[in-house]
Amino acid sequence: MTLLSQIIQYAISGITSGSIYAIVGICWSTVFLITNVLNFATGEFVMLGGMLTWLFLGLGLGIAPAAMLAIACTVLIAIALERLAIRPVRYPSEITYMVITIASASVIKGIILIACGSETRTLKHFIDIEPIRILEATLTPQVPFVIGVLIIVTVGLFLFFNLTLFGKALRASAFNFNGARLIGIEINRFRLFCFGLAGALGALAGIVIAPIAFTGYGIGLMTGLKGLVAAIVGGWSISGTVLAGLALGLLEGFGAGFISPGWTDALALFIMIVFLILRTLSFHPRLKKEPS
Repeated sequence: MTLLSQIIQYAISGITSGSIYAIVGICWSTVFLITNVLNFATGEFVMLGGMLTWLFLGLGLGIAPAAMLAIACTVLIAIALERLAIRPVRYPSEITYMVITIASASVIKGIILIACGSETRTLKHFIDIEPIRILEATLTPQVPFVIGVLIIVTVGLFLFFNLTLFGKALRASAFNFNGARLIGIEINRFRLFCFGLAGALGALAGIVIAPIAFTGYGIGLMTGLKGLVAAIVGGWSISGTVLAGLALGLLEGFGAGFISPGWTDALALFIMIVFLILRTLSFHPRLKKEPS
């Protein structure tokens, strides 16, 4: 394979992965901005989308009804998490929420492990056509679905937050939580909506990526963390998260191709650590080194 073909292949792989990280990052952002909850069960929503779809396909359903049922079940699980584990907390703090969501993620993972086993699973490509050849690089028929879902989610959320009354109220709540409550905005209703939305988007991401990257009970952790990296680096905004997710995916794609595939997970965490250190230094001048 020529160098140009390698570059194209790594770029395709990076954009595909980056699209998933961007969608997962949006899941983190929608929950955190409204509720101040770092939901570490986000990655498990992605896992549930793929695994539940595989499970429903095994019961004889078609791909469309299986996917819709998987998304609906994940939304219900996300809503149950907010209702049963998050809302009853009397003296909430970010650490408390983190512990609760990490524990919830472990419970979800354990249930799927018991019910479905530890083997990785895969779904068939949504359309049965030959891969597209670009020079010597290969574009699988599932890749346009992944990129298309990212575009639809990004445009749809942009229109929702800017053109609908409910979306504008959500933006107001994210901008000024206490002010929104004082003018009568029902924050609990918005919290429930955001958890449900995160469940739906996470499940959708897990479904479209399963034919390419497989699925299994253990995929949620790293997928969720990489989405968190995209959300943090992107400043918790939708547009910033999308750009950061795509950039992270491209770095992974080229890093895996030209350096080593073993560096991909470490690279994402390294980027997050460096970004948080630099951000801490920029917001806290006293932490900067004093001139001698």
